[in-house]
Amino acid sequence: REQVPEQFSSESETISSPKSATMEGEGVVPPRPKLGDYGLATHRGQLTHTFQPANPVAFDIKTTVLNGLRDKQFDGTEAMSPHEHLSRFAETCEFCVQPATVTEAQKKLRLFPFTLTGRAKDWLLTIPNGTVQTWEELELKFLEKYFPMSKYWEKKMEISNFKQGENESLYDAWERFNLLLKRCPNHEFTEKQYL
Repeated sequence: REQVPEQFSSESETISSPKSATMEGEGVVPPRPKLGDYGLATHRGQLTHTFQPANPVAFDIKTTVLNGLRDKQFDGTEAMSPHEHLSRFAETCEFCVQPATVTEAQKKLRLFPFTLTGRAKDWLLTIPNGTVQTWEELELKFLEKYFPMSKYWEKKMEISNFKQGENESLYDAWERFNLLLKRCPNHEFTEKQYL
């Protein structure tokens, strides 16, 4: 039987290092790993591609809540507003009752990954495990990524340059304007300025 280094072996067997084998007088040196061996996982049984906050909690999530979280997942494209996504997420979180030992912030940290897909999910997975302490910290990272200052100024300019379309009714223009305000909640315009 060919000897395989312990880190690549599926069985629990001990292989002595070349130095110790020589010292013990056996003279057996384990074979060098093959190219294919480098792709094998050395940490079996551990999840490697998950988001893990600093203080993770576990609790059951009802199917209806899970379906609500997965409805209209945020994918990181321009077509989706990160602020609207966070608003929908907050609404869905209200339907999830967490155990007494779990805080609202811990609940949001546990549920938020279910609302992301595609590039946004990939972004979340790049955050090193254990580095996010609070929900506010994750929310800020999310907005910094998907609503940077350049996007803020772009949206603010859209609001300040807003005009009713030539064939657009006043009602439709007002709805479109309110949507612009909703997509840039910190626009800093007073009601008097935009009326």
